[in-house]
Amino acid sequence: MTASGHDASSEYVALAQKGDQSAFGKLFEMHSGQVYGQILRMVRNPDDANEIAQLAWIKAWNKIGSFRFESAFSSWLYRVATFTALDAIRKRDSRRELSYEDAEEATQSRENASMVAPPEQIRNLERKEIRDRFHEALETLPEHHRTALMLRENEGLSYKEIAERTNCKTGTVMSRIFNARKAIQSQMKDFLT
Repeated sequence: MTASGHDASSEYVALAQKGDQSAFGKLFEMHSGQVYGQILRMVRNPDDANEIAQLAWIKAWNKIGSFRFESAFSSWLYRVATFTALDAIRKRDSRRELSYEDAEEATQSRENASMVAPPEQIRNLERKEIRDRFHEALETLPEHHRTALMLRENEGLSYKEIAERTNCKTGTVMSRIFNARKAIQSQMKDFLT
């Protein structure tokens, strides 16, 4: 990366550390391709890589205050991406190992819950609350963010397909989906704890 590229990153990082989301959006546009590429090399699955990259960007936003300008921002960002990918790989592997234990635990939970109310009734109530809150959060999004998110989540389109359908760049689509998820996540944080 050129010195001026590094300077641009540093400026945007400083602004993002003050809560400037559009500056963080610029960092996303500058580095999203490399972050995705690095994660893809680790997980070897484009869909997984997209999801993990989204998580990595959310972590980067949440932790950007800890960046101290002692190294290039890109180095710090790639470390965040690498650790996010490693966590995802570990979780995936441990899920495979623990599936039997999880099934046992779920059976126990259902048996305990049934003393209070039928488990299906509890699950339906929780699902309805979550669904209602999700739809409320969705309605607060700007139209282009909501469209990009729905095309991704409901129709399962790739970022490239969404870009073609909405007539914009792939990086813009990724940025919109990232911001949409972040907004929904913050509005639903009491459900996600």
